[in-house]
Amino acid sequence: MKPLFSLCILLLSSFISQAQTVTLLSDDPKDLELFYTTGNHDIASDSYRLLLKNLPDIKVELEIAPTARIDALLKEDRTMCAVNRIKTPERDLYNIYSYPVHLYPSHRLYYFKNKTPLTDDLLTEEHDLISIQKLITKYPSATIGIESGRSYGNALDKQLSKIKEKNILRRAGSDAYQSMIALFQRQRVDLLITYPTVFKEYTTGQNDNIGSVSIAKHPLFIAGHIACSNTAYSQEIIKQINRALLDLYPSDEYLSMHLHHVPNTEQSLLTRRISDLFLKYKLLSKSDFK
Repeated sequence: MKPLFSLCILLLSSFISQAQTVTLLSDDPKDLELFYTTGNHDIASDSYRLLLKNLPDIKVELEIAPTARIDALLKEDRTMCAVNRIKTPERDLYNIYSYPVHLYPSHRLYYFKNKTPLTDDLLTEEHDLISIQKLITKYPSATIGIESGRSYGNALDKQLSKIKEKNILRRAGSDAYQSMIALFQRQRVDLLITYPTVFKEYTTGQNDNIGSVSIAKHPLFIAGHIACSNTAYSQEIIKQINRALLDLYPSDEYLSMHLHHVPNTEQSLLTRRISDLFLKYKLLSKSDFK
């Protein structure tokens, strides 16, 4: 009986180990290195390393896929999760989301000063771009580069949906960040919406003709979530992630990780936003963890 008992224990242990292995999808090939390399790299990869360190019962297999492919996989009935997801009403229909894993300095619009100069009639009193539609109306031949399948947040998604297709160049693929910025630098597109940290990472050389501007009614910081396909196992994974995040939000390690990557001028505001995160989701957790 002892050999049989030992075999049963071995099989059970193997099953538990397999059950706790989660496929985690990303659209950025650099994550294959950054997720497993210590040091300060960027808010996204640093925050996921910190989170996974606090999830000892969950094993992760990181895979790279284009954004559109990730969208499709997260609609399937098998357990799959993805990082750096922005929560939108459409995605919320078929995905379940963690609490925010990090707050990321929000998108900016990049432009060429000599081709699409931002005159006063395009800007608010705070010097934000009034809207993308207003910019395209003034420069009707301008093209804007966006990544296929990517959400830029509810406000920008609505604006982009109103832009004519002739003014849009879409790019898909696992290297979309790098390739889109390369197209912009070669002036294959006139306008680009991306994160400032991403633009800095993938831009080569210095071009004083490139400017950037924040966009009115678009938040200063974007929350990045883990999203999973809607399965029973995914729901348990999300619960474990959320419990870990509630422990991380008030920690010095979580705050300092964020502050390392933002300018001094934004640190006070970001500190308040992280404090708000803890208060909001601590209250929400009372119903989530019943």
